[in-house]
Amino acid sequence: ALEKKVVKSKVGEKVSLPCCYEIPSSESLHKYRVYWQKNITDVVLAYSEGNVISKHERYRNRTEMDPWNLTLWISPVEILDNGSYQCVVQHNSVVVCDQTVILFVTADFSKPNVTAEVSADSCELTEMVITCSSHGGFPKPRISGALNNVSVEWNASWVSESSLSPYSVTGKLLLNVTKDVNVTCSVEYSGFATSTSLLLSMFYSCFLSQNH
Repeated sequence: ALEKKVVKSKVGEKVSLPCCYEIPSSESLHKYRVYWQKNITDVVLAYSEGNVISKHERYRNRTEMDPWNLTLWISPVEILDNGSYQCVVQHNSVVVCDQTVILFVTADFSKPNVTAEVSADSCELTEMVITCSSHGGFPKPRISGALNNVSVEWNASWVSESSLSPYSVTGKLLLNVTKDVNVTCSVEYSGFATSTSLLLSMFYSCFLSQNH
């Protein structure tokens, strides 16, 4: 059966990728060839007659395989490990199983840093630019916001060195504040979220100047 299993893991954790075959207790790994491949081309780990015959440089000292159920363990997980893996088992040069496992890797984003800069100030109105930024996470996040619990759209931009590098995200918001307002910024990624709130108060600068 061509069923695809999905495994989720966070950067730094130990993850196990299941294979599709268990060696009977009457036999041993010596009678099998086992290939763990990534994206079909890179051999992560391969065994023949009970010995390792191939090991990918990038996975050196980070992988081990269970000699019976052929589970592949990766530790510590890196962002670059994100992707599709294939376990292929051969017995007397016949393929007895071939299964794909998708590994989704996430890395936590930093708690958003929310700052406010006043661009204009009068008695009735304070105009502000709110900036929310977070970094170091994966995959590409969504940034959402709220003013006094009413949702707002950030003008967002993302930076990443490659599709498998940590992301930085920055959201900007131009606000006309007529009363005290609570701004919340949330960064969401792969089912996780981190958020920060900031209370903005009116700057009654005109009253101050009138009293002088």
